[in-house]
Amino acid sequence: MKIGIPLEKKDSKKKIVQEKLRELVSSGSFNEGDKLPSERELAQMLDVSRNVLREAVISMVTEGSLEVRERQGIFIKSLDNFGMLDSLKSLQMLPADFVSYQLEVRLIIEVPAARIAAMRRTENDIRKLRECYENFVSCPYITPEEQAQNGKWEALLHHLVTESAHNPILSRLNESINSLVERNNILVHPDMLMEKGWIELIKSRHGAIIKAIEENNADDAGETLKMHLLETAEVMRRKHPELITDIPYPYWNLKN
Repeated sequence: MKIGIPLEKKDSKKKIVQEKLRELVSSGSFNEGDKLPSERELAQMLDVSRNVLREAVISMVTEGSLEVRERQGIFIKSLDNFGMLDSLKSLQMLPADFVSYQLEVRLIIEVPAARIAAMRRTENDIRKLRECYENFVSCPYITPEEQAQNGKWEALLHHLVTESAHNPILSRLNESINSLVERNNILVHPDMLMEKGWIELIKSRHGAIIKAIEENNADDAGETLKMHLLETAEVMRRKHPELITDIPYPYWNLKN
């Protein structure tokens, strides 16, 4: 049986696919850890292309709802996560306020997580980080669709860094925070990509973060990630002041 999705825009289709997948799981047909039908079967059920399905699945992997296991398929990672992100997704803030406050939260959480990841990472973590990094650096960024996909790969990289810390409570927080990263990238990533030399810089920074984690260098992992986030804020403040606001006593100005 096919579930028709008569929409023109690819991104809108992706969101509908995500909702249909949530409905499918919430219906009680699947339990945590269960394997979903194959990609081909799911695409036929939802009446969408496999490319649109893959984008929907990538977003749900990022938020912690699904897990893709190499050569095995798509699995339910956490039933709780199918509803846990609603409060963050519905958070109402001015774009400039949102960019500043999500940056503060990410500095508080992601930088220490990167330091821990450098000491706890497994070879499988490094494989995932390297694979994601290759997809990020090879992703074109000319059209709006390409820019959006490029931003998703970068968000997934940040997600995988924190996951490599192997702290289950931190992982639950990370799933929520990553929805903020994706939202932030929708707002600022296209503008940043147009800045001369920016894409080369962030490719270099992400490569250095992964190298530090691989080499168990906690100091470099944390400091490079912190530098990357603060560089992003500085460029936004200088080139696009309308997209970032000053907040009182920001975390990055505190001595820590």
